[in-house]
Amino acid sequence: MTSAQWKRLVDHVVAVPEQIYETWTSSEGWNNRTKFGKEYGEDGVSWCVIFNWDMYHDLGLDAAVPKVDNVTVFSDWAKKRGQWSAYPSIGAWVNLGHGAHTELVVGFDSDTVFTKGGNSVRSGAADNGQGNGVWSHATARRSARVVGYFAPHFPDGLCPPTADPHDPRGGKAVTSWRHAPGTSTPTVSLAHVVQAARHDPPAPQGHTSHRGDVLLVEKALSAEGLLPRQYVDGSFGSRTVDAYSAWQRRCRLTGPAADGIPGRQTLSRLGAEHGFTVTA
Repeated sequence: MTSAQWKRLVDHVVAVPEQIYETWTSSEGWNNRTKFGKEYGEDGVSWCVIFNWDMYHDLGLDAAVPKVDNVTVFSDWAKKRGQWSAYPSIGAWVNLGHGAHTELVVGFDSDTVFTKGGNSVRSGAADNGQGNGVWSHATARRSARVVGYFAPHFPDGLCPPTADPHDPRGGKAVTSWRHAPGTSTPTVSLAHVVQAARHDPPAPQGHTSHRGDVLLVEKALSAEGLLPRQYVDGSFGSRTVDAYSAWQRRCRLTGPAADGIPGRQTLSRLGAEHGFTVTA
């Protein structure tokens, strides 16, 4: 059974490695250039909202959120559509500092909201006006810095854990919810499966570059009816390349874009349907 979309989302967000993603130059300092900006199509700019959007986009949940890069803009968008709340819920976009920053809610209790976001700094580090990576934080729910929350309607109609006693999505308010260690979905490295797709086919029969990652992808392709079970062996051989090409065409890619070499968007959509999340 496929997990609720909010659960797949929080698993995906939690799985993103916490580290610096920008690069430093002597002329610019931290330069806002990241893989998240490239995915969004607007790199070299403040990317906290962009990170939020990317997380939804990775799982094919674009319809639930606006493609904007400004905290105040998404807040106004949510208010006009009845998707604004004074209470945290899982997957919500929090407005911090009256439009200064945003992160995604990954947990909460009666006193604290737990978030993870991009264009931020490690907890306790000096910001100096600009974040440089993806990090987790804990903030007092009643802090003046917390303005409110954009609570997206998930396409599957399921309400995530929420603290809102009148959540319009129909969920019953709970006192707390935390992402339990060990319950997140498996992860697949995009870099690993791309390397396997390029190196396994010309190698000797049965060669495996990254067996664990490839097995998860092959099992998903087999479940989609695109790869016979006898070829689910952890080797990204020519049969798997052909099967992945068929998956890309199913995702409406054509021509050279459907070459059987995984890309982040199609791999994330495959994972969303078959229980894994995608890392770099």
